[in-house]
Amino acid sequence: MQKKRRLFAFVFDPGMTTEDRVSKIELKSIQKLYRSLKVIHGIDLTVNDGEFLALVGPSGCGKSTLLRMIAGLEEISAGEIAISGTVVNDLGPKQRNIAMVFQNYALYPHMTVRDNISLNLKLSNVPKAEIGKRVEEAAQLLDIKSLLDRRPAQLSGGQRQRVAMGRAIVRNPAVFLFDEPLSNLDAKLRVQMRSEIKSFHQKVKTTSIYVTHDQIEAMTLADRIVVLNAGRIEQVGTPIELYETPKNTFVASFIGSPAMNLFEATVKDGENGSLIAITGGGLSVELPRAIRTSAGNSITVGIRPEHIKLTGEGFKLPATIAHVEPTGAQSHLMIDCNGTTMTAVVDDIVRLAPGAAVNFHVNPDKIHVFSKADGTRLPSGING
Repeated sequence: MQKKRRLFAFVFDPGMTTEDRVSKIELKSIQKLYRSLKVIHGIDLTVNDGEFLALVGPSGCGKSTLLRMIAGLEEISAGEIAISGTVVNDLGPKQRNIAMVFQNYALYPHMTVRDNISLNLKLSNVPKAEIGKRVEEAAQLLDIKSLLDRRPAQLSGGQRQRVAMGRAIVRNPAVFLFDEPLSNLDAKLRVQMRSEIKSFHQKVKTTSIYVTHDQIEAMTLADRIVVLNAGRIEQVGTPIELYETPKNTFVASFIGSPAMNLFEATVKDGENGSLIAITGGGLSVELPRAIRTSAGNSITVGIRPEHIKLTGEGFKLPATIAHVEPTGAQSHLMIDCNGTTMTAVVDDIVRLAPGAAVNFHVNPDKIHVFSKADGTRLPSGING
């Protein structure tokens, strides 16, 4: 354990252990303008010490720009960034004690893995013995000791990404910043590297911010997720919180795979004091008993594909099969419900032909209800 503590101590004080260090990041009213174009709109955010936080959102939402401002690679137009209690607005990247892992590995092809990992330490005049020690410890942590004498051309994509992480590790940063580090890998390697990054963070517990457009990466890796849209925070929460109680239709449609089914409807009175939602095509959906809305209101109804069941309790959802997409352990069904197209995800292989009429079942407690006017979630006593 002592070796790991020393490996991830502050550069400014080699004797400090991870238990002594507090690496909290605080963003206050952060803005970014390119001339008259504002791309980051007054973001307030706190990343707790030792937390793994993911920034997710569609292309152009500002997630990489925000990360680069934290790193000191982009100037802050307004607001304040503090790392470990120190305001860093006027500090350069080297002075912020952060390490960044990029989408592009940026390895020097003529250098060995050992030399690539140790380059920054050599440029910082770290003693040779200390460099060797840090490189060996990082290589062991990342399981690349057998690769130290190879060159990048002799490595797989996953191995190159480990080398890039090793180069960041040996700097003993207070904060790790990841900018879509897995986007250049194939699907199998991405799954493997997700597991390795999660395991790595559990060992070192260094405060980390991870940018990705892949919500599956965010859900599997992060302690908390920040969903960004057009330079604004839509919601911050744990993966489960964002999945179970999305704040609005944007988050609802972004978190979850396949995406939540969303359709517009009007609230009507049902039987025994219940409420139902009726679409323009006549589809009827029972709403949760505790939902706070009333007859006549226009709403947006959300149903996750995995909550549409072939059997079980709940109201019936008559549908016609449009087509079936087998994925192995599951089948994705495209269904037509009185003119409303939805996706259903069911376990196992389903042998249903297009055009087949099927009654699905949906538990009304799993229904999500949003305001049609602004897309915000309507509260209930059951699901938020």
